Amino acid sequence: MDILFCQCAYAQIIPAERKGRVLAGLAAAGAKCTAVPDLCGLAARKAPLLAELAGQSGLKIVACHPRAVRWLFHRASAPLQPGRFEVFNMRMQEADEILARLAPGPQGAAAPPPEAASEGDWIPWFPVIDYERCTNCKQCLEFCLFGVYEADSAGKVTVTNPASCKTNCPACARICPQAAIVFPKVEDAPINGAEVADEALAHAQAKINIEEILGDNIYAALAKRRAQRKALLRKSGAKDGGQL
Repeated sequence: MDILFCQCAYAQIIPAERKGRVLAGLAAAGAKCTAVPDLCGLAARKAPLLAELAGQSGLKIVACHPRAVRWLFHRASAPLQPGRFEVFNMRMQEADEILARLAPGPQGAAAPPPEAASEGDWIPWFPVIDYERCTNCKQCLEFCLFGVYEADSAGKVTVTNPASCKTNCPACARICPQAAIVFPKVEDAPINGAEVADEALAHAQAKINIEEILGDNIYAALAKRRAQRKALLRKSGAKDGGQL
């Protein structure tokens, strides 16, 4: 059984004590565990490790919300196949509950947790798109000033430049009409990848957020932001991927 353990090194969304107990328990049980500093960082770099793991049946992933994990793998061009993986959510599940499934029975002395290489100075903060919810309205593309989103040759919006995202800014997710944009490191549901429990409430909240951020004339505000984005991209020499 292969286990991928995300240490979520750049956010405090999971209690450190819980992460430590799970990782130590897996080590004590002799579980085959790959600990990484941050799953978001691997997804941003499209690390080959994710494609390797995604191809295995019975993969266990200890990280955060399953919806966030699934679309992080998708962003890394390593889609997880239904029925071939299981996600354990340290944001919601206690250490004992996780270990009861992954390391049942008596355990030996806890070995030191496996060391994981640093992701460097960049904090892996960026959105992923839930394409089962996305309607390709391109509102995120018009809204973002930092060139995070582009449209591919088929006109489909993609997160092309994750490192361009402004750290701790989830505004594009807050105004997404379909709650299709996920920031795994955010506290608030459902933009943190939690399942959308109330569709009507999610749509209503997005409408409130749009009006708060953009004002009454939404289309004019988006057009203005689009012009600002193009000006910034021209100034930086970056590619303008907005095919609107």
